[in-house]
Amino acid sequence: MIAAAEHAGTAPSGSGPPALRVVGLSKRFGGVAAVDGLTLDVLPGTMHCIIGPNGAGKSTFFDLVTNVQTPTSGDVYCFGQRITRLPPHRCAGVGIARKFQAPTLFPELTVADNLFLGKVGHLGWNRLLSRRAAAPSDPDVAAMLDRLRLADQARRRAADLSHGEQQWLEIGVALMAQPRLLLLDEPTAGMSPRETAATADLLRELTAGATTIVVEHDLAFVRHIADVITVMHRGQAVAQGTPDEIAANDLVREVYLGRKTL
Repeated sequence: MIAAAEHAGTAPSGSGPPALRVVGLSKRFGGVAAVDGLTLDVLPGTMHCIIGPNGAGKSTFFDLVTNVQTPTSGDVYCFGQRITRLPPHRCAGVGIARKFQAPTLFPELTVADNLFLGKVGHLGWNRLLSRRAAAPSDPDVAAMLDRLRLADQARRRAADLSHGEQQWLEIGVALMAQPRLLLLDEPTAGMSPRETAATADLLRELTAGATTIVVEHDLAFVRHIADVITVMHRGQAVAQGTPDEIAANDLVREVYLGRKTL
C-alpha cells in the first residue's frame, strides 16, 4: 500500500510533467473544508479513480480542477501549465473535458447531433444548426457511434435512449473534443449491474492510452478499470495505490465503509 502523502508529487524520471498536478488544494465553505490541502499527481495515459464516502470532496475536487468553483488556496497544473482560476471555458481550451454527474445532453437532439455538438460546439449554436444535417455522415461521429455501440441509434432522440446509453453518449460527447484529460463524475450512477459491467468494458476500450480520472462509488467497477486508485476522506487523500493494494488495506476499507473516523 502506498500512502498518498508519499506518492503525491512524484513522477517517473524523464516522463515529463504529470497530466494533472494539484498542490495544497483547498476549498472552504465557512468553517467546513470540502477539500483540505490535497496534493495529487495523475500520470499521463493512466486510468486514475478517486473513491471515498459521501462528502469526501470528490466532486468538489473536479469543480476546482475545472474552475467551476474557485479554490480557497493551492494550485492546479495540467501537463505543466498552471490553470488555477482560469475561466472554465479556458480549461476546455487546454484540453480538459468533463462529464458531469447530472445529465448534460440535449434531449431533443439526435444521438448523432449530440456527438456532432461535442466536436464543433466551439463554433457556436447557430453554426451547429446550419451544419447538423451532416452529423450522421460525419466520419468522426460515425466512428464514435460505432465505438459506443450506438450506430443503430444515430437518428434517435437522446431522450429516447436508456439511462445507460445516455451515460455512454455523454462520455462520447466529451471524447469528441479529443481532450488531453478526461474527467468522469460517477459514470455508472443509476445503472443496472449489467449496464455497469458493459460500461467498464466500454471505458477501457474508449480511453485506451488516454488520461482519465473517474470519481466513483462502485468498488467492483473501479477495481475493473483503474490503474491507480486514490481514496479521499474529509477532503484529503488518505491512501493511494493499485486496485489490489487498496482492496487489501484494512484502514481504507474501514474509512470507505464508514466504520472508522480518521
